[in-house]
Amino acid sequence: MQLIGLILLIASSWYLLKLTSNFLDEPTKKEISNSFNNFKKKFSEGKQNFSKAKISEAWEKYKKEGGALSNKNKS
Repeated sequence: MQLIGLILLIASSWYLLKLTSNFLDEPTKKEISNSFNNFKKKFSEGKQNFSKAKISEAWEKYKKEGGALSNKNKS
């Protein structure tokens, strides 16, 4: 049921975008395209921040510093 709802949401969004694109002027279309490309760029940068190598590096640094318990022992 949720899958059907998701499909309907995507299909209706696509249809509305097609309908409204006929009424948009060229500068607006270009701005939307640029905004979407910027979003894709930022999303790919965000994915790189959560890569396996970065997570492993952060975990090793966390273990080297003594973890969360090191702050409790110093107090």
